[in-house]
Amino acid sequence: MALSPVATKRVFQDVWICMNCSAKNKGQKGKPAAKCRKCSSKRMRLKKKGKKKAG
Repeated sequence: MALSPVATKRVFQDVWICMNCSAKNKGQKGKPAAKCRKCSSKRMRLKKKGKKKAG
């Protein structure tokens, strides 16, 4: 089942994942969180949206 545009925005927009401990961190307006809330690492990546099904 596909997510609505509102839900997609809430789940994926401005959500950053720590590459050290995999914790989810909320950023602000396209900027990553300054550091991880769990391990204080500054290495962040955007949350992946997953693969789409063909056809």
